[in-house]
Amino acid sequence: MTNFQPNYKLAAVGMLLLAAGIALGAFGAHGLKNIATEKYVDVFETGVRYQVYTALGLIVLSLFGEKLFRPSLLIIAGMWVFSVSLYFLSLNETWGSSLKKLGAITPIGGLLMIAGWCWAAVLTVRMARKA
Repeated sequence: MTNFQPNYKLAAVGMLLLAAGIALGAFGAHGLKNIATEKYVDVFETGVRYQVYTALGLIVLSLFGEKLFRPSLLIIAGMWVFSVSLYFLSLNETWGSSLKKLGAITPIGGLLMIAGWCWAAVLTVRMARKA
């Protein structure tokens, strides 16, 4: 790769999402256990886990510079839909059953993340062929 320049903004976004994931994980492990059942704590932890996976992945993608920026936006959007819907769903018992409907959009977030990672893989193969 010529003119290789990491995407520092994407790396920073990944690092901030990672920091937020750690903070949310701590909340889930300590604060949420006092207000939600084990089932909803598990739901919350799933959201945290996928947020952390995404954050680490974005840091790796940032090493490719601008070439993988667009797929990273799809991945970020998917992470927000997936994880945030699970965060709100886990507060279902506290805030009322109206939040249960958010569970219906969670798979859309998963599909967006999968599409973004597949797009990044295709672009990476193309870059490898040009190298």
